[in-house]
Amino acid sequence: MKRDEIIFQLMDSIYEVSRVTSLYESVPRKYGTDDELYMVEAHTINLIGERVKTNTSELAELTKKTKGAISQMVNKLKKKDLVIKYKNPTDSREIIIELSEKGKQVFEYHKELDKIEYTKILNQLDEFTTEDLSKFIKISSIISNSTKKSLVE
Repeated sequence: MKRDEIIFQLMDSIYEVSRVTSLYESVPRKYGTDDELYMVEAHTINLIGERVKTNTSELAELTKKTKGAISQMVNKLKKKDLVIKYKNPTDSREIIIELSEKGKQVFEYHKELDKIEYTKILNQLDEFTTEDLSKFIKISSIISNSTKKSLVE
């Protein structure tokens, strides 16, 4: 098979992964509590949990979303008692965001769930070497960076 044909197949495969991931993300799930959360909510909880304390600006930068979109997400999580918001004692203009005890429970549950799911995937990749997987990461990064550049052109 020619190199350009392989690239077309690779891109088709990536688009299919994107479509399936989008479908997967659109289904709400429970993460160790009675709350049903969408994947974007669970990932926001992960970002907050990894930082212990954060703010909307940092979350917006990490997720490439607007501060307004992040504020809406954080408010949804606050209504579900998953995050705590309070003014920074040294800078009253900044709102600090951290996980509540319930949010920490979701954070830990999601981390364990990821380990289980990623192990299932890894077990299906036995034919690939660590070097093969590293090369795929490099290829994915190149494609991702190229796509990002297209967004700003």
